[in-house]
Amino acid sequence: MPSIEYTANFKRRYRKKTDEMKERIDRALLLLGLDPKYPGLETHKVQGTKGVFESYVDRANRITWEWADTAHTIRLRTNCTHDIIKQNP
Repeated sequence: MPSIEYTANFKRRYRKKTDEMKERIDRALLLLGLDPKYPGLETHKVQGTKGVFESYVDRANRITWEWADTAHTIRLRTNCTHDIIKQNP
């Protein structure tokens, strides 16, 4: 089971979310920590990037992440809507 590392950007965006959205993100993070390939997360590489993945929180919101220096640590990059990911994962 991989460990999870939170970037400052991820934390900053998370703090601005509603309590309901924080609960959704927390659930997605739990699943991500258990199995990054969990089917409900629909994890896939972000097109046009090197080593950046996105996982679904819900139909409109995503978590982007990458493997840290070790293959046992997930570094969370951001949590945002799908449209923002297209601009800057």
